[in-house]
Amino acid sequence: MEDMAQMNDFDLIALCKQYKKHLGKHELDASWIGESTKFKVLDSLLPALQEQEDRVLLFSQFTMMLDVVEVYLKQKKIRYLRLDGSTPVTERQQLIDRFNEDQDIFIFLLSTRAGGLGINLTAANTIILHDIDFNPYNDKQAEDRCHRLGQKKTVKVIRLICRNTVEEGMLRVARAKLRLGQDVTTANDDADDPQADVANLLQEAIGKVKEAERVKKKLNSKTLSAASNASSSAS
Repeated sequence: MEDMAQMNDFDLIALCKQYKKHLGKHELDASWIGESTKFKVLDSLLPALQEQEDRVLLFSQFTMMLDVVEVYLKQKKIRYLRLDGSTPVTERQQLIDRFNEDQDIFIFLLSTRAGGLGINLTAANTIILHDIDFNPYNDKQAEDRCHRLGQKKTVKVIRLICRNTVEEGMLRVARAKLRLGQDVTTANDDADDPQADVANLLQEAIGKVKEAERVKKKLNSKTLSAASNASSSAS
């Protein structure tokens, strides 16, 4: 029971299939996957992409989710490949080459971290982020798998975000982090002389301090004047 308490729903369903005699009555058929909002979106999205002759990289942070997507793709009879952290290094390039060369393989499933670096998949032109990473730069690295020399099509990036969930908050934070990173990079690029840049920042800070002091003195002066007028009126 303790081991089962650590299992997720997908693991429990697999266990029911494995021990049909005792647990078969609890087994769910593959149709339960279609109840997920994101899979309902995929149900309409993937056929449209196939019709346009697009090819897809689908990323998820979680290998368990890739397991579920595999069940869905098998149910739909869609050809796919998969690469995640458990894929032997010796097999990774073979999978990449196979996807790039075989136009009939429509979708490549990748874990965000494992598929984020050192992989060239320009045969695909559509990226689907099934779930976003807490670190937006991991997602950016995943997106770059299509943005490579030799890409001939316009690259589309689709993020599946559930409304009114924590994912919306994660997306806001991720966008803020990316904007901050861009601002810092731009500031660094514009600085011809690092020492001059530091001096400018110090001058700006000193200017703000002086302005604050000026405003403070002005307010104090007004306060004293008002107090003096009040005293004169009282006498």
